[in-house]
Amino acid sequence: MFFINDQFYSKGDLHQQFERFDQMNVLRDCRKKRIAVCTNNVFDALALTLYIKENGGSVVPIHAATPRDAAIRVAHKSSSHILLFENFNSPILMINDRVEKQGVLVQMSSGTTGEPKCLERSWEDIQEEIDSYNKSLPVDKGTVPIIACPISHSYGLISGVLTALDRETNPIILHNLNPKYVLKKLMETPNHLLYASPAFIDTLTKLSPQDFSFHNVMTSGMLMSAKCLEDLKSKTNRVLQQYGCSEAGCIAINPDVQEPHEMGFPLGHFTLKAGQDKNDPKEVIVHGKRKVIHTNDIGYINDSGSLCLLGRRDDMINVAGLNVYPHEVEEVLLKAPHIQEVVAYKKPDAFAGERVCVQFVASSFMEEARLRDWCVKQLAPHQVPVEYTQVEKIPTLPNGKISRKLVGEMMGC
Repeated sequence: MFFINDQFYSKGDLHQQFERFDQMNVLRDCRKKRIAVCTNNVFDALALTLYIKENGGSVVPIHAATPRDAAIRVAHKSSSHILLFENFNSPILMINDRVEKQGVLVQMSSGTTGEPKCLERSWEDIQEEIDSYNKSLPVDKGTVPIIACPISHSYGLISGVLTALDRETNPIILHNLNPKYVLKKLMETPNHLLYASPAFIDTLTKLSPQDFSFHNVMTSGMLMSAKCLEDLKSKTNRVLQQYGCSEAGCIAINPDVQEPHEMGFPLGHFTLKAGQDKNDPKEVIVHGKRKVIHTNDIGYINDSGSLCLLGRRDDMINVAGLNVYPHEVEEVLLKAPHIQEVVAYKKPDAFAGERVCVQFVASSFMEEARLRDWCVKQLAPHQVPVEYTQVEKIPTLPNGKISRKLVGEMMGC
């Protein structure tokens, strides 16, 4: 049915685990309850999620690395009745008298642009996503998904695991994310589809042997730099990219990525509204059967019908009435010698309203004047950063994403 690292779990193993859950008092009438789960045991976590889904209950997956007190806070915030932590032997009961009206998957938004939010999606919505996703995914049944990302998030759980099980394909879920081990599993599985974050994929690309090639790679979560994509494409049969949000799951898939900003074509159960071209971008609005979602992303639909993203509306920098998209500034600086990572963010300015600043990681010391000269030659005046800060590591959120808001706050903006 599925692998976790090197261990295979059959339908029989899952059935035995379901029988164990049937005997747990706290899981009786789980259809009426909301159950939070946080454990390092990936099989327990996945089996419980599938059990609750099958019984029409509600589940709140919490990242396995979350400490106990933090997991309790998430359980409270998500209105859970029970928190099953670590080995499930000592369930933590919450004060909650509500009765669930329908089974839902509850997830916390990433908090990239603000306070994380509690988001709910019905199992009916999720099955609709699974059906539409599998119709749009350009791989055959023999392609094995290798999931090198947390299954507490929809990218790993829904796009990676649940869609594979629906295709009756045995996914490989990697709890051991040591890059050497992941590369070993990829080499052992030639016909693979790797699910991972752009940053981790870039690490694997750099560490992979010269004669190694990825078969299929799926990326999601944030825009990959042009340089990273170029390196990846040189070692990959096909690079895919998906775009989504916590409220809707996967929204679009690009079956063959040529440019990082091309997110691809909407899944069949959605229609999208955005700008008509790069010079007139607008917020991406998702229209589904039951809801309309304002994504807060800025983009446009190109001539081939593919959604192209320019960035988050909250991240956009308004310099004297002119919009600056951080990704465009970052792409220019990433082409400078010795630059390895860059993040552009906004800083209030008394004259222009906002100005562009950057943090960067480089392989050697870089003089600010040298970087400014580089930018002046390749960017419009309002796009040129006013501050350049060299750091050893750019701070990220627990899920690995970069928060421009967090970087700006750390720099006193």
